[in-house]
Amino acid sequence: MVLPGYRYFVIAAILLQTTACSSLPPAADEYDNFAEYAESVFRQQNLLTSRIMMSDNEAIKNNAALEQAEQTMNNACHLLNEYAEHENSGESMGIFFKREVKASIENCERKVKVLEAMLADLNK
Repeated sequence: MVLPGYRYFVIAAILLQTTACSSLPPAADEYDNFAEYAESVFRQQNLLTSRIMMSDNEAIKNNAALEQAEQTMNNACHLLNEYAEHENSGESMGIFFKREVKASIENCERKVKVLEAMLADLNK
């Protein structure tokens, strides 16, 4: 016997899966799919982190506001980084985790842009 509510759960799960993978966040209009958008944000975040780590500029090395902005970016992007780790290791990811990543990526991108602007100002 199939439980009456089970039928609705299956339908809801199918709908969630298709909507979670089909639309891109508004900030990602220039990309064809979520994976391209996620990879772009991930690469930009890593580029900024590398620039800060490798910088010889004392204004960058000893800047508390910049350090705080980098930490804020890392906090905002932690799900994206976890997604990338799973992707690189070939691990499968659940639909709910993917939805969390998708929901967090716009904030991550905003924090990346804040840090990028701060670095640009310091390099003038």
